[in-house]
Amino acid sequence: MASQKWAGEVQIVGVGWNGTQDEIDGFVSRHGLTFANVRDADGSIFASFGVAGQPAWVFQSANGSRELVLGAPSASEVAGRLAGIAG
Repeated sequence: MASQKWAGEVQIVGVGWNGTQDEIDGFVSRHGLTFANVRDADGSIFASFGVAGQPAWVFQSANGSRELVLGAPSASEVAGRLAGIAG
């Protein structure tokens, strides 16, 4: 997924819960992720979004409405949801 496509329209943030910062950085590097990624060592970010485990996606619109998707959606599903958020 090319996050540059959504620059200025949506903000994408990856959150890693399991693993060390070095492991998360390695994952980001291996997969060529170009969006911000943070480590949620204590699980508080996941808890605030109601995420019980990985992988999961939370799509949040500008008005604050959220949709939680458990598992790994396809690239086309992610693109469709981001397009809906971008308007």
